[in-house]
Amino acid sequence: MLSEYVVNDRVKNSGNDNWRPKYHFTAPVSWMNDPNGLIYFKGWYHLFYQYNPKNCDWASMHWGHAVSRDMIHWKDMPIALEPDRDYDNDPEGGCFSGCAVEKDGLLYLFYTASAKHGNKLYQTQCLATSRDGVHFEKYAGNPLISRHPEGALAPFRDPKVFSASGKWYMVVGGTVKSENPEGDGRVFLYESEDLYKWQYKGAILESKGKLGTMMECPDFFELNGKWILTCSPMNHPEYNKALYCVGGMDFESGRYTIEKMGNLDVGFDYYAPQSFLDEHGNRVMIAWQNGWLWMPWCQNWGPTGVENWRGTLSLPRVVSLSENDEICLYPVREFEDLEDEALEYENYEAGTQRQYLYPADAKSFRMELKIDVEKITSRYLEIGVLGKGEKATVIAVDLLQGIVSLDKSRSDLYGRGRMNCRVEMKDGKLAILILVDHSTVELYINKGRHCITSNVYPEKEQTECWIATPYKNAVIDKIRIVSLKSFWE
Repeated sequence: MLSEYVVNDRVKNSGNDNWRPKYHFTAPVSWMNDPNGLIYFKGWYHLFYQYNPKNCDWASMHWGHAVSRDMIHWKDMPIALEPDRDYDNDPEGGCFSGCAVEKDGLLYLFYTASAKHGNKLYQTQCLATSRDGVHFEKYAGNPLISRHPEGALAPFRDPKVFSASGKWYMVVGGTVKSENPEGDGRVFLYESEDLYKWQYKGAILESKGKLGTMMECPDFFELNGKWILTCSPMNHPEYNKALYCVGGMDFESGRYTIEKMGNLDVGFDYYAPQSFLDEHGNRVMIAWQNGWLWMPWCQNWGPTGVENWRGTLSLPRVVSLSENDEICLYPVREFEDLEDEALEYENYEAGTQRQYLYPADAKSFRMELKIDVEKITSRYLEIGVLGKGEKATVIAVDLLQGIVSLDKSRSDLYGRGRMNCRVEMKDGKLAILILVDHSTVELYINKGRHCITSNVYPEKEQTECWIATPYKNAVIDKIRIVSLKSFWE
């Protein structure tokens, strides 16, 4: 049985770890980035991820592996893919990101092999298969796609495979030559009858100088009759790290018509999202909850290396479309199983002095606020979490302008900045879900129509949670605060 191969049962935050989350996935040790190969296969959810098992720096990418029955409680498995072939064995390369599909009871892992021969970079699309979801064998005919399309540059990676119209398709991120020396981003489309032989169909997304220089980790799926394309652009002019497009797709011609474009999460730390179908047919998305040093706000990796880990994955989020065909993301229902002690307040009156709230676990909780703007005379509302004195991560709500902000300028010593999000207040109502988990703070506004995610690194004594208004009072319809258990326990 698959459970026989569990490497260990971890209990997080039982020792000296201050920043390791309780309900967000982290690798057992060392470096982790993009989620890979998300799939429900033979009764188990499989999570693969970019992994360097040797230390807390990015290098020599492997595929780490974990499994779950519910997408919340995870068990570590043996490493799935190691860089051990000429085409993927490189200290600055390895088995890069990819995906998983099932066909005839066989699990197929598609990944990018990245290696340098001489001074030349080779990124090719490769395959490994498994019958039990534990042992993986690389295809003897690798690479499946040995070169990038004509006119494209060497960065050519992160395959996502899916079925449509009786065929298999693959999207791959890339870039082409342009006036910008770093290139102009593209998402390329391939077609196959058997998952082994692939034919190039064209580019379904072109930056044209407006969307970024390289489209990493593309995903393409159907939702409510629309085709959704997501990717993480490098060097997007407006710093969109998790771009989504909604539109229509003609697979015969390879033409994608974009009707709407937006941002999956406007926070500092939400990158390389990948989606899959859960056992009930819901579209679920998980992302790497970190950033790269080339991002202007990412000053360093933070302090978690002293705890011998680095990198966090987001909670699984259900993907839906609003009535205006805008993407909404919200934590999966299974997340509620972690709820512990709860505090509830109705018609809560906040004033100009901080009023402190006391969750049972001040570093691991969820807070829900329901606000009727018509009942509030104050323009501003502030909620502080992970605080001590003047230190805190502050969620600020401008009720007049309709702007919700996450301000981490006083959170810690490792990063600065404030992300603003303009929101719609339907019928004068605003709902905010705040998730706090040791080193992560997330906001879900109006059931996930807007999301703001960021990492913070408070000191151990930063345990205060408070609410205040700069002037006048504010009556909040409802506040519910629930402490959360570790999913490793």
